[in-house]
Amino acid sequence: MRIIHISDIHLENHGLPIWNTDTKLHFDKAIKKIQTMDNIDAIIISGDLSNDGSAWSYNYIDNLLAKTNIPTFCCPGNHDNLDIFYGSHKSWFYKNCELFMLNGWTFIMLNSVMAGKSRGNFYPDKFLDLLKHSCGPTVIVLHHPPIEQDGWLNRKLLENRDVFNDIIHKYKNIRLVLYGHTHHHEIKTIDGIIYSSASSIGFAFHPKLLKFQIAHGREGFSLITLNDSNIIIENILI
Repeated sequence: MRIIHISDIHLENHGLPIWNTDTKLHFDKAIKKIQTMDNIDAIIISGDLSNDGSAWSYNYIDNLLAKTNIPTFCCPGNHDNLDIFYGSHKSWFYKNCELFMLNGWTFIMLNSVMAGKSRGNFYPDKFLDLLKHSCGPTVIVLHHPPIEQDGWLNRKLLENRDVFNDIIHKYKNIRLVLYGHTHHHEIKTIDGIIYSSASSIGFAFHPKLLKFQIAHGREGFSLITLNDSNIIIENILI
C-alpha cells in the first residue's frame, strides 16, 4: 500500500501570501505532482490545512483534493479553526474521521490541538478507546511532535508526549507515527516504532537554519510504502 503524507499547507483566505511565500502555489504544485503518481491508496494530512481558519481555505483545499480522486483523511493542527474543521465546514471529499481501516491497516487520527495554543496535548482516555477498535498493523497520525526534535525545532511539542509514548509502546501492532508542525522532514525509529514528520507544503524550516528562517526549495510531502515486512518513507520535494 502506498500513501501520501502531507502536512502544514497553511493556506490563507483567498490565497494571500505568508511571509512573502505563496502557499497556495505550493499546494497547487503538490497536487499536480501527486496526480502524476501511480497506485496511491490514500492521502493523510496531519494538520494546519489553513493558516487563518477561513472557510475559503478549507473549500479550496477540499476542491483541489477532489481532483486527485484519492481518499483523503485529515486531523487538525493548531492553525485550524476547529469549529469549521469539525462543524460548519461539511467537506464533501476529505474526511476528518478519528479512525478508519484501509487494506488491513488501522489509522487513528488524533486531535492534539489546544485551543488558542501553539503547543499540543492529547486526551489519553479517548486515545485508549480508539485503540480498542484497532486491528492489524496500526498508524497513529497527529499534528504535534510526540518526540524531541533537533535544534530550534525542539519547541511547542506535544506536552504530554511521555504519556503518549508510554501508551503506544504497549501495543505491538503500532508500527508508525506520523506528525507535522515542525515543517521539516524527519524519520526516527524508537523501540521498533517509526516516527516521521512530513516537510511542510506551505513553507519549510530546517534545524540548522536560523529560527523561522524559511528553507526555500525544501517544501514537500512524504511517499510511504506500507507492507507486512517493512515501511519505506521517501521525501518528495515539490
